[in-house]
Amino acid sequence: MSLDIEKQIARMSLDELCGQLLCYEVSASMEPERFEECVKRTMPGAIFINGQEKEFIKTYTDLVNRYTPVPVIVAADVENGPGSALRDGVLYPNEMAWGACDDEALIERAGEVCARICRKAGIHWTFSPVVDLNYNPNNPVVNIRAISDSSAQVGKIASAFVRGLQKEGLLMAACKHFPGDGMDDRNQHFCTTVNPLSREEWMRTYGEVYKRLIESNVASVMSAHIALPSFEETGECLPATLSESLQSGLLKQTLGFEGCVVSDAISMIGISAAIKREKLAAEFVRTGGDVLLFALPEDFDYLKSAVLDGTISMERLKDAVRRVLTLKQRARLFENQQELEAGITGDMDARAISDEIGEKSIKIVRNLENLVPLTLKKGARILFVNLQKKAEDGFTYVRGLETLEQELVKRGFAVTVKYNPGHYELKEIKDSYDCILINCKISSQDYPGGSLRMGWDQMMAFWRGYVLEHPCVIFTAFGDPYKIYEVPFVKTYINAFSYSESTQKGFVKVLLGEIPETAKSPVGLEGFFDREVG
Repeated sequence: MSLDIEKQIARMSLDELCGQLLCYEVSASMEPERFEECVKRTMPGAIFINGQEKEFIKTYTDLVNRYTPVPVIVAADVENGPGSALRDGVLYPNEMAWGACDDEALIERAGEVCARICRKAGIHWTFSPVVDLNYNPNNPVVNIRAISDSSAQVGKIASAFVRGLQKEGLLMAACKHFPGDGMDDRNQHFCTTVNPLSREEWMRTYGEVYKRLIESNVASVMSAHIALPSFEETGECLPATLSESLQSGLLKQTLGFEGCVVSDAISMIGISAAIKREKLAAEFVRTGGDVLLFALPEDFDYLKSAVLDGTISMERLKDAVRRVLTLKQRARLFENQQELEAGITGDMDARAISDEIGEKSIKIVRNLENLVPLTLKKGARILFVNLQKKAEDGFTYVRGLETLEQELVKRGFAVTVKYNPGHYELKEIKDSYDCILINCKISSQDYPGGSLRMGWDQMMAFWRGYVLEHPCVIFTAFGDPYKIYEVPFVKTYINAFSYSESTQKGFVKVLLGEIPETAKSPVGLEGFFDREVG
């Protein structure tokens, strides 16, 4: 079933038009009765969910659809497969592992399977893939969420994922974070960050990525709280979410993007500190934005007032709604949803795809003592020195390294695990083990704060050099791939680019020589290792 979008817009009231530009966050702690009162008055066009089950999603989708003139679109951050959005779903390795895997067909299939699973659960729109370039190793937001520091590699792999996601019209993609993260060493959650590239440099790098994604027919783009001063006539440091030069000029006119522009969360300091709260929603829409992520009910009132006083023209409002309705039409929301979901068939084995990515994305960076592949007899004792931030410093979806332990135990090894042990403890116990695996799990997914650097809690394992006296020490970065810069003294160093269960299983296979190493480094670090793709 198709919708005549122009006729639909013509028969919508001002309230209904404004409501289409709102995306509310829905959480398990929300009171349904209070949310229903809000929905009844503001009629949101979208809702965002995270870490829920199909029944929960359906309950809130049905609730919103009772009051809206067109079906609500359900969004989620499906960055790393179904497990990014659905409770108990399979979590793919992080995007940087996709870059290391360097297999377009596999990543496209990963997108297809992800779309089928998510749509079966009632999700229609994903704020992914991440298409940033991780130029700055100290960037605390992107890191292993970036595919590569090569625009060619990011464009190639991200386009493959988008093709898979959108192939059957089941899950619409939103590439992010326009105009491009990965340059600053600050966090747009905490302030407006800056992409300092000149116009020529930007067009040659980030611009090429966005051109490729637009050519791939990506349905939407997420506008971020990142400034790009070189494209501002006055040299201002406005976040893209408040910049007409970036949203309407660069993205929609210069690059020719005709899809829907969604903001990054408007609760972030990167935008909320840049403008008065009552003007935020209106300025985002006036300057070219279409959907406000994590809007509040008062944003409905701010939008409506801005239209009535002429701050937002009726033409701009209708253009934004047109883009939202086109997104919904592409997502097949005007078809019978029960029939559509029942008819979804084909490969849905996300675990098999995830495991294949994991096996293909383990990179041996340094093997000076030829310890890898590791040859240990059955029953050998292995000590894990797990270096990671305390659990309370991270998000609830962060996984540990339990699979790594389980896989080695299954193969007949005896494993002891120590978290951030001190040097005196290691001095006393190290000689009781045949091998010491130092597993560093620190990345933007574990610790999305101001820095990814290891601190005293982690570095005390190396104090006085006791642990390095052992003849079989292997350091692996299950996250930030630049850790060799902080531990340049280790002689055996491996990058896994992720911490997913599939990554851990793949690591064990490569470590023990059960499968060959095939990964290519998707990023480089001058003086330590070179990028091998793009």
